[in-house]
Amino acid sequence: MADNSSKQLDLDRLRKRLREKPRTKAGQVRQAWPDIRDLLAAGHSLKDVWAWLEEIGLEIGYRGLSHYVGQLRRRDEATPAAEGSEAATEVVTRTRPPARSEATASSPLTSRQGKGRDPLANVLERESKRPGFHFNEQPDLKKLI
Repeated sequence: MADNSSKQLDLDRLRKRLREKPRTKAGQVRQAWPDIRDLLAAGHSLKDVWAWLEEIGLEIGYRGLSHYVGQLRRRDEATPAAEGSEAATEVVTRTRPPARSEATASSPLTSRQGKGRDPLANVLERESKRPGFHFNEQPDLKKLI
């Protein structure tokens, strides 16, 4: 058995593969995700992005792209702390320049859906603002005629 402790790993061979096209469609969308996210943030529609991806050789159905984009958005929302870590920053700077959304402060969407996010908040808000008549079992006697 060879002693691997004295040898250094040749990571250049792995780094060369960073720009290769991934085997799976999900991997291809994941590789293009920073650019897709920036295009969507700039106001382009997902349908336009889908057409542009088809032009560059990423052949994927619109429904599949929509599914992967939803997954990647949820993953980004669930792991905001990973953006600030040194390891994640190092990989990002080696592969591409930082995206505009990474350089700016957190958006209102991410601040609304932080750690203390209540998944039923919208339901409770709608219930409190229901139109129509609401029967009060214990009315305030001062407000009665």
